[in-house]
This record gives sequence, structure tokens and C-alpha cells, in this order.
Amino acid sequence: MERRITDDIHELKRVLPSHLTVKLETIGSIDDLLEVVLDLGRIPTARYISGEVELSDHEVTRAELDAIVDS
Repeated sequence: MERRITDDIHELKRVLPSHLTVKLETIGSIDDLLEVVLDLGRIPTARYISGEVELSDHEVTRAELDAIVDS
């Protein structure tokens, strides 16, 4: 029996900066998404079963992280 973990991807997209949400939608493969990594001062990435994809050319800022926490 295949086990499937379901998360509320819509809630994740709601709190992410819009440019990251657009990139995730462009990539697709939501069923293969493992995590979104937003480390201060680093390039945001999405980790999929098949590998890692950069979501932006710009490093994550304190303002972006604060906005996510405040959401």
C-alpha cells in the first residue's frame, strides 16, 4: 500500500513571497515537493524528490522572513 503525506500547499503558497509562489507554480511537480528552504542570506530553494531547484537569484532577506512569520 502506497503511503501519501499530504500538507496544505495552499497555505504554504499563501505565506511565501509572491515571486517564490509564482516560481513554484511554474515548476509544477507539487506532488514531488519535499520542502522549501528559506535561510537568511542564502538563495531560496525547493527540494524535490528528483533534486533541488533555486527559486530566485536573490538571497532571502530579513524582511521576507519577518513577513512570513507575521502571516
